Amino acid sequence: METLRQDLRYVARSFARTPGFFFVTALTLALGIGAATAIFSVVNGVLLRPLPYPESDRIVQLFAIDKTGKRSSVSEANFPDWKSQTHSFASIALVSTPSTITVTGLAEPVRARATSVTRDFFAVFGVKPELGRLFADEELHVGAAPTVIVSDAFRTKYFGDASPVGKTLRVDGALFTVVGVMPAYMDYPAGNELWMPHELDTPNPNRTSGGWRAVARLAPGVSIVAALQDLSTVSKRLKQQFGDDTWMSDAELVGLRDQLVGGARPALLVLLGASAFLLLIACGNVVNLLVARMTMRRAEIGVRLALGAGRARLAQQFLTESAVLALAGGLGGLLLAIGGVRMLLSMQTGSLPRAGEIHVDLPVLGFAFGISVVTALALGLLSAWHGTRSDIRETLSSSQRTQAGTGSGARIRRTLVVSQMALTVVLLVGAGILGRSFLRLLEIDPGYRTQHAVVLDAELPYENGPEGAQQRVAFYNDLMTRLSAIPGVTKVGGATGVPLVGGGSDGAFIIMNSPDEQIHPQDFQALMKNPARSGYANYMVVDGNYFDAMSIPVLRGRAFTNSDVVSAPHVAVISASLAKAKWPNENPIGKTIQYGNMDGDLRPFTIVGVVGDVRDQSLASPPQPTFYAYLPQRSHSGGVHVVMQTAGDPTTVMTSARAVVRQLRPDVPPVLRTIETIVATSVADRRFLLVLVGVFGTAALVLATLGVYSVISYLVAQRRAEIGVRIALGAQRADVLSLVLRQGALLAFIGIAIGTAGALFLTRLLSGLVFDVSTTDPVAFGGVIALLAAVALAASWIPAQRATRVDPMNVLRSS
Repeated sequence: METLRQDLRYVARSFARTPGFFFVTALTLALGIGAATAIFSVVNGVLLRPLPYPESDRIVQLFAIDKTGKRSSVSEANFPDWKSQTHSFASIALVSTPSTITVTGLAEPVRARATSVTRDFFAVFGVKPELGRLFADEELHVGAAPTVIVSDAFRTKYFGDASPVGKTLRVDGALFTVVGVMPAYMDYPAGNELWMPHELDTPNPNRTSGGWRAVARLAPGVSIVAALQDLSTVSKRLKQQFGDDTWMSDAELVGLRDQLVGGARPALLVLLGASAFLLLIACGNVVNLLVARMTMRRAEIGVRLALGAGRARLAQQFLTESAVLALAGGLGGLLLAIGGVRMLLSMQTGSLPRAGEIHVDLPVLGFAFGISVVTALALGLLSAWHGTRSDIRETLSSSQRTQAGTGSGARIRRTLVVSQMALTVVLLVGAGILGRSFLRLLEIDPGYRTQHAVVLDAELPYENGPEGAQQRVAFYNDLMTRLSAIPGVTKVGGATGVPLVGGGSDGAFIIMNSPDEQIHPQDFQALMKNPARSGYANYMVVDGNYFDAMSIPVLRGRAFTNSDVVSAPHVAVISASLAKAKWPNENPIGKTIQYGNMDGDLRPFTIVGVVGDVRDQSLASPPQPTFYAYLPQRSHSGGVHVVMQTAGDPTTVMTSARAVVRQLRPDVPPVLRTIETIVATSVADRRFLLVLVGVFGTAALVLATLGVYSVISYLVAQRRAEIGVRIALGAQRADVLSLVLRQGALLAFIGIAIGTAGALFLTRLLSGLVFDVSTTDPVAFGGVIALLAAVALAASWIPAQRATRVDPMNVLRSS
């Protein structure tokens, strides 16, 4: 301990004499450690930490497999057979896709995410209410008094510290009694606020309909492999029993954690790799500084060795110096990581799974400490090896000028610069490919107008029957009339769904031989087996102004008109992709379709127009075949999204539109967004990845530039006498410049060559993250190579200029 105290005092005095060295070295380490720790915090929270449920590794999600071998949602009618015939699950439940619905009975109407669940849902997760109770048996049947369980976030947001148990809420038009509050960690489906018992609804006997998730808890002692075999056997037996009456051919199950975070894994691993590269580059710069410092101290080290200091004793001192540097860098990196995690969470748009579980906790602190220790050991051992391996007599007999140019130090520093350049190439090429992909995505024509357009969601509470339909029609007609009168609004249209927002649905249709052909529900399944008579498309209900408001062009035929009244033959407009898929070589105008499975209305549609395709799922996904019905002719149970084109800034229009909705229906909470915001949100994940990789690449470029500059400066100082002799013998300024720049260019060339080879291999990991760009994109590679070559030459230029100003008389006089 006394020796350690001596070493610490010596290190403190040494760094006090060279505060610039200590500050730059610690800051460089902090940058690398902070970046790696921040990304590890995200990876740990999303990918590594178990789900916050008891024995969460035994919770699985189940999928149906269709005849093409793809996963699909679960049919409600198949679920009871899964439950009764399988023996591998302690509990199994159905979960509906979360929907955003209107909730009243609070201080003001709100929109909340809700889902329907079956009896054993909470048993699957092993959770009990924080307040209140679960659903009682007498509440789990058709006609029972509706009850609801709310999330802790919902309770906190709308009730504060008070208990909502026993309160009555009107949920989508029906009265529900709150019976329980879930603990804060219960977050499935993600962001859900209300859980309602599905047993209140009449079961759907159709085995071809889907739309449900299934989750289960494995029985004690049952492995995932055994459960999968059990589930698959039952599913195949059901296919044999029901044939084409079920679209399920097999089944699959995966761990719930893998299912929740699987989509985020590739991007997070790319970011973790990028942060590791940045840490290596930062360590390379620190080693460069340490080698230079060690070279200048060789005379001191030689004297200490000559006076009897052991090499082990000196090695301990070097390890102490490195430990102090690593500790300072680790503490600085931890502060940067805390700020970095906050920045990352503010940048993500809600699509990052388990974002609420991301924070700097003990595992993250352990990670930061671990890499600090590893860094300290690596730097200390390298310093000890480099500083103590020289011969004492040679060291003492050499002048300081000669010592400064020892070959081992120069070789180490050249090697480090080459490595830094190579790693920087990989990072910048990755950022370049992601940037090119992002630009390509933004260049995509979505098929609709994005500028100065506003989407208003004012969904009415659900009311069944003819009266409910009449009320919806009256409300939306009145709403659109009033919205059209708002100053600055130029066009208004409505639809049950909007691109990138959702609201539409997909389903199967039958192509009729004639408008008079009678197709009964019992005939539908048989006709679906004939691809010439059937098809599958997105189904949307729109008004007559929707295409104009969205600037979707009519390519053939006509759009809807006021003459298409309820009593007239029902008409439809289809997208270009649907026309191409079903009628590639003929005119679809006049064709007749039966789409009754979507709304129960068996009256046929006559196609009167073809409109342009829109990218409704994402900008990166191809347009989906879409079928448009006319709002005044077809009833619908959902809400209508209203699209408004504005003449200028939509902010004022949005304020006025919100007031219009409140005047018409105070119980309807309006949601307004610009289409530009919707589009930006849809590409936010790609922007998030691009920004972070770009930041890492830029930081790597700065560090690599400093590395090139320091090495070339070091080499110029080493060859100062030689340069002076050359100038004395007649060498011109251009000759000296060329001599120095060639050294920088050679280092850059070797590093760029190695980095390019590595990038050609590693950028394959980006294949699932890019759009319309190859992972070997020549523009990205060429741009990065040119940039790094220019930066290396620029970093070499200043030392080269300094070399040209060497005075040969002073050099020769001091030799």
